[in-house]
Parts: sequence; C-alpha cells; structure tokens
Amino acid sequence: MTTNQDQIPVLQEKLRSAHQSVMNSIDGIAEAEIRQVPAPGEWTVAQLLAHIAEIQYFWMEKAVLITQEDDPNITRSDVENDRRAAAVEDHAGDSLDVLVRGLATANESAIAAGEMAPQSLDILGHRGENNPITVRGVIQYLAQHVEEHANQVSESRRLISQGPPA
Repeated sequence: MTTNQDQIPVLQEKLRSAHQSVMNSIDGIAEAEIRQVPAPGEWTVAQLLAHIAEIQYFWMEKAVLITQEDDPNITRSDVENDRRAAAVEDHAGDSLDVLVRGLATANESAIAAGEMAPQSLDILGHRGENNPITVRGVIQYLAQHVEEHANQVSESRRLISQGPPA
C-alpha cells in the first residue's frame, strides 16, 4: 500500500523526469535555433523554455497556497496571465546557457517546494468552478505540463529543421 509519505519522493521524481525530458529535447540545439519561429503563431524554443521555467514556480506556489488557505481558487488570474506573458517576453532573448540555468533553478525550486508534509498532498483547492484539485494533483499536473512542453520543443525543432514549405 502506498502512503502519502511514499508519494513525496515519487512526485519529486516526476518533476526531475519532466526536467530531464526538457533537457533531452534541447540536446545539441544551436543558439540561433532557439530564436527561430517554427510555424506562424508558434513560440520559439527560447519562449517555450522561459515558459517552462515560469510554470514550475507558478504551479508550485499554487500547491503551497492550497496548504495555507481554505479551498483556494488556483486558476490563473488576468494579472497572473500578464505576468506569464511578461516572463516569456522578458526571458525569450536570454542566451541558451541562461535559459538552461533558469530551468535547472526552477526545477530545483519545484522539487524543494514538494518537500512538504505528506498529509498536505490530499488538501483540496480548485481550478475554476466545480473543479477540485489536490496538492498531489497540482504537482502531477505540473510534471505532465512540463513533459508536454518538452514534446512541443522537440516538435518545434523538427519543424525548424524542415525549413519553410517550398
């Protein structure tokens, strides 16, 4: 039988694994490649990396908030959406090295924030109306979201390598 105490290292490993997927998705990438737009309306790899760093701080702060308030709504507010956009814009011009260090720091911070009391994992918050989510659910969502963006980075690189359609 798995206990909440056993779940903390499992959740932390999911965060580590998601980070490794991002690192694998950028393996061998050139500095110039991170600034190329893969398709109209799509983010560059640099923008995706900036976003991946931002979401780790954001969602782990929301997980901690659930442990501190009674059933908080953790849906992004308009102000938080503006902050997300600003974080992406502010860091999209960073060098690959700076982006990679930022990703590592964000992941380490998320893992450290996940070192919480095991009984906290079952505390409920909610996203929007009638959409309850536990602290565990937030951390699992974050790891999955980072994995999805790692796949998006890989797809962006594939599109960039193909070049524009003839």
